[in-house]
Amino acid sequence: MPFSEQKEPSIITIAHGAIAVFKPAGWHSVFQGVELKSPRALNERSAADFEDMVSWLSSHADLLPASELKDAAKAWQARFAGLQAQVQPKAADRFLSELGMLYRLDRETSGIMLFALDRATMESMRAAQNAFMLKKRYILMSEASDIELAGSLPRSRSAEREVLLSALYEGNTMPIVSYFRSYGPRGGLVSCIEPSFRLKAKKKITKDRYQTDLSAAKPMQWPAAGAICIEAEIRKGFRHQIRAHCAWLGLPIIGDLQYGGGSSKRLWLEAFSVSLMDGRQCVAEWKLHDGPTAILQQ
Repeated sequence: MPFSEQKEPSIITIAHGAIAVFKPAGWHSVFQGVELKSPRALNERSAADFEDMVSWLSSHADLLPASELKDAAKAWQARFAGLQAQVQPKAADRFLSELGMLYRLDRETSGIMLFALDRATMESMRAAQNAFMLKKRYILMSEASDIELAGSLPRSRSAEREVLLSALYEGNTMPIVSYFRSYGPRGGLVSCIEPSFRLKAKKKITKDRYQTDLSAAKPMQWPAAGAICIEAEIRKGFRHQIRAHCAWLGLPIIGDLQYGGGSSKRLWLEAFSVSLMDGRQCVAEWKLHDGPTAILQQ
């Protein structure tokens, strides 16, 4: 079911060399105990004390099949048992430090995450992602708003909103393309720079441009009056990409206070499917649910 109120992560499936895990909204993707540098500080906490997916997976290593991932997860258990000095992973070893994580989700975003069972799968899947062969699909609940997205060029595309929505309601897929510029505390937020405005940007922007494909829009009266259910697809992601693109169009996601969305109990954005593509053919898929189709069946 989309937007489950489940508070704890859970294993969805193990297939195609990866384990698919559900991340609840509010959980971090990566380890949150890096500031605890001494064995004693770590000994005073357990992996279950940290609401991040790496700690959760390490504390549930016994649920994993025999694999390099299981060995790495058990090494994390040993770290919390006071053997930090022996099992501290090198910073460059992302398989150990992130337990084979293939991509991250924002803390506020719920949904499916993949962890490779071995190093070879991690490397091949990351190569596929860099080659735009890993398709990630999201469901979101949005609402119309004229709040400006700070620092964007042009400042807003909300004037195009009704035309875009009409096309989406008719079953078309609409691509949203931009460069990004970081701003705010520690550069934690992003603004959108339309490709034609790239040379006019006065501050540093991303080297690459990023595309979000919107589709399958339906008007809803849940979770708020005037809500719009939309599917979003990305092949190459940047921090807050879907959130910023929607806000730029005057369609901020409900609950996204950082980007102009209305107040709600949560951010209504969820990753529901990951597919490995070979051209236009899907060769592997990991799925949480059926996205917008599942919403309409409720």
